[in-house]
Formats: sequence, structure tokens, C-alpha cells
Amino acid sequence: MKRALHILLRTVRLTLQTAGVLALIALLLQFSPLPWRAYKWLSQCPAPSVREPTHILVMGGSGIPGKSGLMRTHYGAEAAALHPGAQLLVAMPLGADESAASRVYLDELALRGVPTNRMSVLPQGRNTREQALRLAAHLGNQAPHATVLIISCPEHIRRTAAALRKTGVNDLAGLPAFALSIEDPLPWRAAELKKLSADSPPAPAPAQRLPEVGHNMILRYNLWNNLYYTLDSLREAAALAYYRLNNWI
Repeated sequence: MKRALHILLRTVRLTLQTAGVLALIALLLQFSPLPWRAYKWLSQCPAPSVREPTHILVMGGSGIPGKSGLMRTHYGAEAAALHPGAQLLVAMPLGADESAASRVYLDELALRGVPTNRMSVLPQGRNTREQALRLAAHLGNQAPHATVLIISCPEHIRRTAAALRKTGVNDLAGLPAFALSIEDPLPWRAAELKKLSADSPPAPAPAQRLPEVGHNMILRYNLWNNLYYTLDSLREAAALAYYRLNNWI
């Protein structure tokens, strides 16, 4: 009994130590460029086509209003203006005549200047695999000759391209819907914030002086961005592994 308890305690201690080391490594990685590099790798379409796209495929995302839906329709409208001969398809679970969520994508694209005769919903796609199958069926015999420009969130581009190529749609390019950062100067110092107008009441003196972080862009932004990149990259890595095991890519 004592031996079994001793083994259990050693196993628990070893597990906690291993978890602590892994957590420390993960924390240190957030101060490196590795999370961004992994995220950027996922955003790349392998062997991208240089041909003019015949179709622009906007992956549906989480809906509108919403970050992913608005970002994808923004880039979709930009791509439609840049490639006036391409047909724009929005991959959604239901058609525009069946779902308000699908219709609002077309409404948003129309607000951004895409002609209604150039866009339609590609329905019956509940995940990336099914959306790839629906596109292949939509293209039919034209699939080997079509060039598709994929628009989706950055981490989703590589898996979408692999799923499409599995169905025989091979000539692809990717346009990841990256959020753009403002280029205006953002560093500040606490002393600058004390220069308030005469009408403003004086701020209460802090109980103790806090560290100056206004010029530290790593703590203010980069660390949190890297946590976001890490989470999305890990989630997408799990999705890639699942698709690979199912022979969908």
C-alpha cells in the first residue's frame, strides 16, 4: 500500500513539474517571434497560382456583424474590384433564400460595391471539407481549369487550400484577411498625461508609483498578440491533424 502511494505521489510530482516546465517554455515563447511565424505559415497557400482568378471563394466565418465576417467581406470586395472577371462565391451552410445570415453577406458585399450579378452563396457547406466538396461540385468539369482565390482568416488558408486540392481544385491562391495596424505613434509617458486642461479636475495621486509601460510595446501589445497567435495556431494544428487522419487533406 505504501509503495503504491509512493509511486502515485512521484507520478503526481513529476506531472506537475513537467507541466510547470512546459508552461514556462510556453510563456518564454510569447516574447519571441515564433508565434507569429507559426501563424504566418498557416496563412500561406502552398504553390500559389499566378493566374488571374476565375472565382473568389469567401469562407463564411462566424457571421455579420462579427469580426471574421466583416473582415472577409472587406477583402472579398477588394479582390472583386481587383479581379473584375472573377465570380465571387460565399461558402455558407444555407443558401441566401434559406438564411438571413447568408443574405447579409451578399448585402455587405453589395454595400462595398460588388455587383449582385457577380456574387452568389455556395450553400450546404457546414465545415471546410464539405465546402470544398460543394465547390468542386459547383465547378464540375471546369474544376481543372478554374483558378480560385481563397479569402478566409489567416490561420485557415492552408487547410482550406489542402481541402480544395483533395477534391481536384488545384489552381489556388490565398488572400488572408489580416487585421491592419495603424501606423500612428503610440508610445506615451505618464508625465505627458498630466498635462491636462485647466477645466479638468486634478487626478488623485497614486498610492505608489507604477512602472512606466507607455514605451514598452512588447508588454502593451506584442505579448497579447502572440498569445492570440499561439491559441489560433494550436487550434488550427489540431484541425489539420484531424483532417489528415480523416484523409480530407
